[in-house]
Amino acid sequence: MPAAECDPRLGLARPRLHANRRPTIYAPRVKMRAVWDALAAAETEVYVGDPERGGEELASLFGRLGADPRGGVCVEVGCGPGRMTDALAARFDRVVAVDVSPEMIARARKEVTAPNVEFREVSGERLDGIGDATADAAVCYLVLQHLPSRRLVRSYVRELGRVLRPGGEAFVQLPILNAGLRPRLWRTLRTPAARLDRPELRGVRLTRAELDRAVEGAALTVVSTDTGPDSPYRFSMDLFLRLQR
Repeated sequence: MPAAECDPRLGLARPRLHANRRPTIYAPRVKMRAVWDALAAAETEVYVGDPERGGEELASLFGRLGADPRGGVCVEVGCGPGRMTDALAARFDRVVAVDVSPEMIARARKEVTAPNVEFREVSGERLDGIGDATADAAVCYLVLQHLPSRRLVRSYVRELGRVLRPGGEAFVQLPILNAGLRPRLWRTLRTPAARLDRPELRGVRLTRAELDRAVEGAALTVVSTDTGPDSPYRFSMDLFLRLQR
């Protein structure tokens, strides 16, 4: 595969072309950005949660995992319109809030008043621009459930491991496919249909075994977990993870 170079207009990887090769279009990343840009103008509460409850939900996430992190650098993965960003800024010395959608980031900049927040646009596959072992904490909430492929979910888990310093912790929520043959069969039948019907919103579900392999591959250790029965996705439950590098 040809090496990639940065396209400054989009912030995406653009392949170097051979004379006899047609350009590759990275449709999933471009489409994710377009979908969330459109939702930045409407429906954000439906897909990213009630803006009035961001701080409360963040405290609940930490509390159910037995944590009270403070100080240092925190990476907020998928900040959306900034629903949790001010609450994170009150806990940490610096917050790097990233999102695939420039329109969501524009909304967040208007909503977030804390001076210790830096917003960055990412490609949708990596935590672009964040160096290895530079974060003390990472928060990823109501994000992984919207990714359109299992490969991307695993990629984000690897990225959490990459950016955390030794001893740093990630606090993650995602829906997990229930155990058993029926949920696996449902996923097999659902996946092709989901790819045709707003996959950037419907997302995919990993099994717990698939997630455990991704966590191990990212050199992360599970410190604590919790589950919730309130996942809106069929044959799934919400899993909350406290992961340490």
